[in-house]
Amino acid sequence: MKQIVILFSSIVCLSGALRLTAQTYNTQEAAKLKAFLTQNSAEKGKKNYEQLGVAPLDAIDWKNVPGLKWNANGRVESINWKEKKLGGDLDVSGFTDLLVIHCERNQLQSLNVAGNTKMTYLDCFNNEFKSIDISTNINLTHFCCRYNQLTKLDVTHNPKLTFLCSSGNRFEQIDLSNNPELVEFYAANGKLKSIDLSHNPKLKDVALRTNQLTSLDVSNLTKLESLTCYENKLTTFNASSCKSLKLIRAYENKITSLDVSGCTALNTLAFYSNKIEELDVSGCPNIEFISLMNNGTHTLKLPPNPSNKLRIMCERNCFTFSTLPRPAFLSSYAPQAKVKLSAPSDKIDLKSEYKMNGTTSVFVWTDKGAPVIPEANRDGLFSFAESYVGKTLTCTVTNPTYPKLTMTYEVSLTEPVANVSVEPEVSFRTQREQLCLTATRPVTVHIYTIIGALLRKQSLSEGETCFTLPQGIYIVSLSNGTVRKIVIS
Repeated sequence: MKQIVILFSSIVCLSGALRLTAQTYNTQEAAKLKAFLTQNSAEKGKKNYEQLGVAPLDAIDWKNVPGLKWNANGRVESINWKEKKLGGDLDVSGFTDLLVIHCERNQLQSLNVAGNTKMTYLDCFNNEFKSIDISTNINLTHFCCRYNQLTKLDVTHNPKLTFLCSSGNRFEQIDLSNNPELVEFYAANGKLKSIDLSHNPKLKDVALRTNQLTSLDVSNLTKLESLTCYENKLTTFNASSCKSLKLIRAYENKITSLDVSGCTALNTLAFYSNKIEELDVSGCPNIEFISLMNNGTHTLKLPPNPSNKLRIMCERNCFTFSTLPRPAFLSSYAPQAKVKLSAPSDKIDLKSEYKMNGTTSVFVWTDKGAPVIPEANRDGLFSFAESYVGKTLTCTVTNPTYPKLTMTYEVSLTEPVANVSVEPEVSFRTQREQLCLTATRPVTVHIYTIIGALLRKQSLSEGETCFTLPQGIYIVSLSNGTVRKIVIS
């Protein structure tokens, strides 16, 4: 009896071992995979099975097919066929235990994943799909289909998506209203004309560069950290109350209005080549980099106590010496746009540009290139003779505080204003071999020969100072910007 029991146990164990070593594979899944393997690959003259190193086809060893992982029930659990130069149509519909697919960077024409409700991860980017249906993949959390040829994409049946990358496709809109778990969304280099992100409060990273968007509102996305939306057609951009936002790249748009109030974490703002005249980042205490070139900007409001690391690039705008940020913050600031204005001939007011950080600016006036001398000049307030009415004079202004910048003003002179006079700081008179200057306040004088050689440099106190000079023609330059040609006879 004991021998019979032992023999029976041995038979049971052997039967179990045979079942383990002779695993069966789902016949429907195997048939669909075999159909795909027989299709033409992207490599001319080769089939897909050759690209994967599978042979012979009449007796495929499914266990050892590269990239396939089967579970104990004989069903495919994952497919990893990325960058294999595969082609044709991959049909894995009804693979009910399939969790993960990697088929990116091939030349597949289509992918059928219908009915795969357990699937959580799908990478199928860089193929040649014109459409894809993921409506039954309700547990999908990661989906990347970038750089295909999709003209529409429906993700409204995928509420668990946390990662969505659809860049480089052809659809003009996408509905994200049923994707509340979305954390990363990338839809760059496409044809999007509008986007609504108000239903995606968990977003951290968004890339929408190179589309056709005309407006963008990401306000109150409090978890958003990075936003890239350059090379669109944006005119308005609202990022208010994005308290976690650190990076904005929004250059090369047409933005006239930007709201970054409440963006207290903002560190980098790349915003060149837009159309914003006034930019307010006063509520962004952690800002460390602003690129604002080529905007037409004349006003930049900084935080009350900017970071010492702050660097600003702001050339090709409408700043003047008085509106530029402090030199310590500037990486580049020249050139700036020419300023055109009209003013009464007896009161041209450039007082705002007269002194920067205690340093007096130098003003040089010309009429079609020929030097002209104001009748009076005091603290950046100029007066010209009535004979100049109707003319447009050019004034160039320099100041050592901003050594790389020369400001240019084109001033159209109109009729003088009654009862307005500009008293000169320094009056000039000449007598035999003498030049006498009378100053109302301290000023420095430089006296040059007609060929530009410096003869004298002297600080003048209030009152009259006389210089003895040989007969000739001299150029007298004062530190207040006045330049005169003097003849000593």
